Amino acid sequence: MTITIRPYQTPTDGKKSLNALPYDSLPPWRNVGSNVVISYSTIATQVVFNFLNLVSFVNWHASNASTIYSTFIPSSYFYVFDGATSTSIADGGNNYDMFDTGNFISISTTRGTTNVLTSNNNLYGIISTFSNQNFGYTITSRNIWPQVSLSFIKEGSILWRVSGGIGSDLGGILSNVSSFYSTNRGFTGRFWANQGWGQGNDPSICYTWFTIESTSWNTLISSSRNGLAVGVFPPDPMNQFMQVTGCNFIFGMFLLSARRPPISPSGVGFFLSTVFIQNFLSNYVENANITIT
Repeated sequence: MTITIRPYQTPTDGKKSLNALPYDSLPPWRNVGSNVVISYSTIATQVVFNFLNLVSFVNWHASNASTIYSTFIPSSYFYVFDGATSTSIADGGNNYDMFDTGNFISISTTRGTTNVLTSNNNLYGIISTFSNQNFGYTITSRNIWPQVSLSFIKEGSILWRVSGGIGSDLGGILSNVSSFYSTNRGFTGRFWANQGWGQGNDPSICYTWFTIESTSWNTLISSSRNGLAVGVFPPDPMNQFMQVTGCNFIFGMFLLSARRPPISPSGVGFFLSTVFIQNFLSNYVENANITIT
């Protein structure tokens, strides 16, 4: 596998709001640390956005994602899928107290004011499409890292929620970061990361919600709704969500995790900065099998 290395990039005009930003209102992007400005113009070839080939995407992810994960997430932790069923993670493995039966993943979507789907505590490895709604979603299988929940919709809103117990017996901090990322393929997106870290010997828990957008799809993100908590101690049980509304877009959620090597008195859950997450997303989306039909 050949991975295209992408430096992270940031907006040049100081925009902070991630809500109600049409794609064509996003600023040009600049490589940090240089004076080279890269402006992404509208792609000439337009693609009718009907369906994302989820099978091709899942197969690509299973073969390649772990390499990108270990390359761009420092001290990446490969959590153990030790739940009694394929709907949760019991502990996270290796005698770390990452979860107390958590990582339950739910999705809901609407078209206008009409609910299309609400599915709670989904089975890992599911692929489901709704041809009459131009909508579909998948949650990758156990023992494939990092786990990603991915969905697409032609028009409407998608909400990804994660719930359940987390470890954090020795406390820790819950922090949010958000920004944009871009690729050389004409894809760009925004992301919101919520992570519990610094909790004793436990690996961090970093849920990262992200969009994949393209001018060739005529993507428009009209709004987002943030249900992410912050605090001194991560909430237990956890119940976090992000909702995005618009047309012709992909919306997903990663479970990322990192743990520093053992140091005195122990290794601790490692905070993933905006830069690390931008780098990971840019390279993941750069290389992903994203086929729209």
